[in-house]
Amino acid sequence: MEKLKSAVPESLKRMVADSNPEGLSSTSSSLLDFLLTLPQFHQTLRDLVDPETALCGKNKDAALASKQKGNQCYSTGDYHTALACYTQALRVAPIDAADMDKNLVATLYLNRASLLQKVGLLAECLRDCTRALQISPDYAKAWYRRGKANAALGNYKDAFDDLNIAKNTELSLGGKRQIDNELKLLVDQHNCTSNTQIECTEEIMGNLDELHQNKLSCVSMPDKGRGMVSQCDIPQASLVHKEEPYTLVILKSCRETHCHHCLNELPADKVPCTACSIPLYCSHDCQVQAGGEKLYSHQKKVGSDKNHLSNPEVDDAKVMLCCDSDINVESIPEHRHECLGVNWPVALPTDVILAGRVMAKFISQQRGVMQSNLQRILDLSHNYSRITPESKLELHIYAIVLLWCLQHAFGFGLPANGIFLSQIVILICQIRVNSMAIFHMKSVDINGVEDQFGKFSSNRDISTYSVEQVKVGQAIYAAGSVFNHSCQPNIHAYFLSRTLFIRTSECVEAGSPMELSYGPQVGQMDYKDRLKFLEDKYSFRCQCLGCSELNLSDLILKAFHCASSNCPGIVLDSDTFNCEINKIKNFSEAFIKGGPHLQVLFMSVS
Repeated sequence: MEKLKSAVPESLKRMVADSNPEGLSSTSSSLLDFLLTLPQFHQTLRDLVDPETALCGKNKDAALASKQKGNQCYSTGDYHTALACYTQALRVAPIDAADMDKNLVATLYLNRASLLQKVGLLAECLRDCTRALQISPDYAKAWYRRGKANAALGNYKDAFDDLNIAKNTELSLGGKRQIDNELKLLVDQHNCTSNTQIECTEEIMGNLDELHQNKLSCVSMPDKGRGMVSQCDIPQASLVHKEEPYTLVILKSCRETHCHHCLNELPADKVPCTACSIPLYCSHDCQVQAGGEKLYSHQKKVGSDKNHLSNPEVDDAKVMLCCDSDINVESIPEHRHECLGVNWPVALPTDVILAGRVMAKFISQQRGVMQSNLQRILDLSHNYSRITPESKLELHIYAIVLLWCLQHAFGFGLPANGIFLSQIVILICQIRVNSMAIFHMKSVDINGVEDQFGKFSSNRDISTYSVEQVKVGQAIYAAGSVFNHSCQPNIHAYFLSRTLFIRTSECVEAGSPMELSYGPQVGQMDYKDRLKFLEDKYSFRCQCLGCSELNLSDLILKAFHCASSNCPGIVLDSDTFNCEINKIKNFSEAFIKGGPHLQVLFMSVS
């Protein structure tokens, strides 16, 4: 985009720099007219949307090469590399590609299942076998492998069913005899153990406590605009708000480690998109909810109908395999418009991708008919009038590029005029100010996959571990964005998967504003640095209680100890002193005598 920005003439740059929200349609139209005459603009669009230059599509040859490398690493005991190769092969393998009269994707899932079983990840092995069978229901080896995994997990009834189907679908006599032997061993094993079935289901979080959301109200505040206040006294640690995102996007730094839909850490059996090589998911459910296709049988496409056995038991099993969990595919189709193998979903900035997802959801709801103003989608504030000229030009260019990318994705013309482009500019501006960063907690000792592959020493002290917050995504929460900021907040936001939770961090009296911190709090950063951070990122000057009163931490974070050994005071630099002097007006005159040499009383500080 730097080449496009540098190509814009100075007169047009000045027009954009002087623009305000009311005149955006004029500047957007003028910049669009100029870019349409610019060869660099058309080359940029080709690089972003042309399938011929796409780097994120499916590629059978690349999948076969990764599969072969994975097989070699498996045979030499390099299981960690083998797992990465099989997953990469699944990522780029076309869903209908054949490999030696078998569906390539089904074969890759089975190969990875064999590896997962080898290292003891039985639940993951079971899921990969099921995925292979959803594509190729007559795949005898997949039924056999799944039966073995079920037996190891203690799911004996399922193991019997799987092995019997494997026997019926196996064509060779030697294979049938091997399965018969496994069935006999399974009978003996079953008789020696209790029949305790282990189900591999996802953990579902219940309703932990009462939600106080109906005890909040949105009011207009003279100095902060809209905000949330409590209608009654709310105890400390009470859950006051819970919300699913309007839409979200994973950060680029987490694309290989976290699910692109739920943002949880990826398991060993990662699930790729069926139509492109960009996202990875923790489960088939997440892949479908993000806008992908359900797995279904591709046997007719790989020529294995001649091996199909018309067997009622097998046909019943096919029905069972096709019954996915109750998923509303239309609910959150965040990735569907990006799922073309083209480059723009990975090349454009995160906030622009997020704006594209907001627009895609809006267009789907409008059924392609643009009758409403984009600014009304989120009904959130923006800071266009207060951003720098460079940012204004950047927003204009990204709005035009995003419009062309979405036109290519939807296959029909969206309004390419100044009015619609001005709405996209404001939408991106709203997202930059109102989107919330999603943080997840991470501990180095809970990564079972890495432990299985020997990345950590087996004799380490398991009672010692480190926990950190990892920024994994960026999302729009329409109601959550209404909570205002304070450097001394009385509420705290946290995330479980995609869901936003807000709890009180102290007792909140009726009528009090409910405020969370948009950045560093008092004690984490001094006053002037907090002000600069909030002005640069959100374009407002904080006037919260933490910034209007003197705080001990603001004084001592960057202060010097007095040179006099008998003095308990501190010495501030001139910048800090000038920032703090305005707040000291409410304090005793004894605190300000001596110029920048301020005596701080530590009577209550241990």
